[in-house]
Amino acid sequence: MKLSKTLRFTLVGALALGLVALAGCTAKGGTADEGTADSPNSADGTVSTALVAYANGDDVLFIDQETQTPYIPTNLDDATITFEGQEIDEDDLQAGNIVKVTGNGVMLESYPGQYPGITAVEVTEVGNPADAEQYADMVDTVFAAPDPAEVPVGSLDYKTAEAQVSVVLNAYSYEWSFDQADGTPDRVAQDGDFKNVDGTLLDGVADARIPGATDAFVAFSVNPTAVEVERTPLVSGKTAVDPAAEDEKVTCTVGADGTLALTIEPGYLYELSADFTQGEADYAFYTVS
Repeated sequence: MKLSKTLRFTLVGALALGLVALAGCTAKGGTADEGTADSPNSADGTVSTALVAYANGDDVLFIDQETQTPYIPTNLDDATITFEGQEIDEDDLQAGNIVKVTGNGVMLESYPGQYPGITAVEVTEVGNPADAEQYADMVDTVFAAPDPAEVPVGSLDYKTAEAQVSVVLNAYSYEWSFDQADGTPDRVAQDGDFKNVDGTLLDGVADARIPGATDAFVAFSVNPTAVEVERTPLVSGKTAVDPAAEDEKVTCTVGADGTLALTIEPGYLYELSADFTQGEADYAFYTVS
């Protein structure tokens, strides 16, 4: 599902139906801010009712009718959507529709929330578009265009047996060009690092806590034009890399929505170098078990 540029970095990335190659990634098939919430009834088959507050192609916003909580139904491409017994496409959803949502009950705690585990959506009432107008300000905020002056933020997302985890990745080094409101070109740059001279990682480097090899996804608030991923082993028992250790390339794929898919393993420092139309930025996170 294509997501709002301003929110894509907080959303769980799913493997897109079609994969395209970026430089550094192959077209091969198949101190973190963490926020997840497991519903008490988190098994497949959790059912809720929602109002479609906004629907415009791939951009969709639901409002839970019991809690009045807004959330984005991610991965609708993989869900079955029906109306009066007939299967329809997400493009057929309209503001004001009342829908019955079936999924695994696991909601991510960003704002708005994201629900990546939806398996089925049934339109039970056509409803009235006027019923969705009260959420117009929220819709404008959620689907606003990104600020061209802001360096893209990343999101590392992965799932463990206990939770779905989302980790914010801020660029530690970047060069970024943009036009100011009056049209005057401007440029910002930061020549930062993620480690000290002795290899110890700085406090602000994000961490991912995983039990073993884990499928992970990285999305950016702006789609990259090219990405390279490398990893370096950590010193055993320490949050530090061996300065003498060699980096190794990490195989990744990228979906049509710009989301990277890769496998991460505990005991490594992962570095991502991303190119964008307005510049370039570097990100890092480390993994522990």
